[in-house]
Amino acid sequence: MASLTLDNALLSLVGLLLPLRLLPLGYRLLLRGRGRWRGLGRSGSARSIVLLASSAVLLTAILGISDTSPSGSGALISEMEDLRLKTARLESILEESMETINSKEVHLEEKYKLIGEMEEKIQLLQNALHEIKGSVSDLLKAEDRISALEEEVQLLLEQSMKNENNIQTLESSADDASQKIEVTDYEIKKMDSIVTEQWIQIRQLEQAFQLTKMMTSKVLRRSLQKDMNRSRRPSKFAMSKVVRFIRGICRFHLSEVNLPDSFFLRASFSKSSISQAYNQLKLLMSVAQEFHYELQGFIKHEMKMHELTAGLANNLVIFILASTLMIAPIIFAWNVSSSCFSLLKR
Repeated sequence: MASLTLDNALLSLVGLLLPLRLLPLGYRLLLRGRGRWRGLGRSGSARSIVLLASSAVLLTAILGISDTSPSGSGALISEMEDLRLKTARLESILEESMETINSKEVHLEEKYKLIGEMEEKIQLLQNALHEIKGSVSDLLKAEDRISALEEEVQLLLEQSMKNENNIQTLESSADDASQKIEVTDYEIKKMDSIVTEQWIQIRQLEQAFQLTKMMTSKVLRRSLQKDMNRSRRPSKFAMSKVVRFIRGICRFHLSEVNLPDSFFLRASFSKSSISQAYNQLKLLMSVAQEFHYELQGFIKHEMKMHELTAGLANNLVIFILASTLMIAPIIFAWNVSSSCFSLLKR
């Protein structure tokens, strides 16, 4: 009980700290979207909204996990922790991509400024060249200077061409970074939808389990009450050894049914029968577990064979599908047998 309380406290703390860590990131993305890149502003706001929605879903999933049973909380917590780590990794990749784009934008502005300065210098040199050529008297003296200026102009033109090539390279890099950001945003949305679907499936399984538990308890309570009424008249309703054995086992394992303490003492069966039934139960559980593992492998192979279900072929979804395929026939058989017993009773 103490470890469960500690786990709930830690989960609550993580659920409170995770949105606080994501809020500054969303705020920075909104501020960066108001700069020069007006086309990316809306996408940045959408990313921040997606991140906040992801944090809300993760918080709801983490707080909902604490209400589940202790036997299944470990697997759910580990799965949600993996999803949280993947989301944090995608957030870091998104932030690094935004920083790379900003640095490239600053570098691009510097290159444009340098090109403008070079164009001004070229214009000044061309003006000086025209003035020197216009003065016939100083033509011989300025010939060497003109040659030097022409060489400098040629060098500046070559440098300008190199700068243009660098600008094109930077633009292509910026396009690649934008595509990577779009892919990362799509992965975040896909991860959010997967978490939502898995949580809905978990809630549906919990509701089905609670309903089955209630129905089983009611049916067993009725059957045990009927057996008690028959035990009060032993002359007319003599019970066989098999019925007494089943009644004793049900009384031993189902503590939720409110029965008198002396009921289990009236069942006359030996300890060897109990041990034999226990061994049969262990054998049945081992066979069911082995079949469950084989069914998981078969479902995983079949899901990976199709493109639509390959993305959903994770351990949690495969475990839920295999468990559903095993439990559904048992529930169906139980409903059929219950309806048959109710018809016989009428």
